[in-house]
Amino acid sequence: MDSNEFLEQLKREVIGHPALTHPFLERFGDGETSPEGVREFAIQYYRHVRVSRLYLAALISGCRDDERLQLALAEILFDEYGHLNPDETHPALYRRFLRALDITEDEWTAPKTLPEIELYITTHYALTRNPDIRLGLGALGPASEWPVPPIYVRLSEGLKKAAGLPDAALEIFTSHVTMDVTHARIMMDAIAPYAEDDEGQRKVREGAMRSLDARSVMLDGLYKVVYREPVPLAGASVHVVGE
Repeated sequence: MDSNEFLEQLKREVIGHPALTHPFLERFGDGETSPEGVREFAIQYYRHVRVSRLYLAALISGCRDDERLQLALAEILFDEYGHLNPDETHPALYRRFLRALDITEDEWTAPKTLPEIELYITTHYALTRNPDIRLGLGALGPASEWPVPPIYVRLSEGLKKAAGLPDAALEIFTSHVTMDVTHARIMMDAIAPYAEDDEGQRKVREGAMRSLDARSVMLDGLYKVVYREPVPLAGASVHVVGE
């Protein structure tokens, strides 16, 4: 199949991945979360948000000979850095959310990062630093830009119900719902030349699935820390996320 057919097929596979219907997203999105659970989520999820843009930077560094791809990734990175406004970077927007919950810097930096989130981070550093950039493209394109809008809709819905936060405090979530539609288009155009043969398609898909499997593990960890109980069996991650 050609690259466009492959990406359409991959999109269906990504949208159908269990990470997008994880029990954490279903329960949290319904607002079934205590104030303490909201705080636990907010603090731990920051560990993910504060480094996620660095995966793009790592992938750019591996695109030594493809300036077209560098420019596409840099355009997305420019948004992640708030168009170079330090008050509008994505980590800065997230800290605005933390402060709306009356969480202090000492509180959001003190707890140890969940091992499931550490696994997500290390997996994405491994994928985006791999010499085969097709793995990183799969992780940061199909596995990130397509799933994030529906996931962030659920998170913002849950936070409105459970914490009564105004839209201004939830900008880190709501902005991704529209922004990532544009990012997805940029990424798919950039990926297409790397997915024109069977080997390229296999590598892009591998990167996407490894990323989504790691996201499932991260959501397992959030479920356990927010709800203080095991993840329901149907939603528990059974994949082994390797490097």
